[in-house]
Amino acid sequence: MNMSANPGNDGRMESSPRKKRFRIALLASAEGEREELTDALQVNSLGHELLIFENPDQLFEALDTSLPNLLMIAQHDGKWSSADVLARVKQTPTIKAIPVIVFYRQSTSPNTPELYRLGAASVIHMPLRFEGLIQIVQVMEDYWFNVTSPLSL
Repeated sequence: MNMSANPGNDGRMESSPRKKRFRIALLASAEGEREELTDALQVNSLGHELLIFENPDQLFEALDTSLPNLLMIAQHDGKWSSADVLARVKQTPTIKAIPVIVFYRQSTSPNTPELYRLGAASVIHMPLRFEGLIQIVQVMEDYWFNVTSPLSL
């Protein structure tokens, strides 16, 4: 517990809970989506460790040495498929328990039933306005790190 002096209370100590930091991996091929999601996480001042990857090869190489508590995939173009990445994650015994959230834009229409069948924890439409993305990230952080029992690494 974090103890801090409370000057308005005759120097008595009061306890305040320390928030645990988690590791979030973000895979996004488009620079704009990487920046938007990173900014939304930073605006919320979550303080979590963010690992950012542009392609699946970088992601899977990093997963050999450092496991995230949560994986976010934002696919923008046809360079790789979020379904293929998700299937590979869920077929790999050492990482298949990691919750995966798939983000998509209006311009792409994912095969949502297939993504859930493959093991996606959530499939989320990225809103057009940044403020909407901030709200989604706040809800996501609250749910995955405060409501559920996060994956311990």
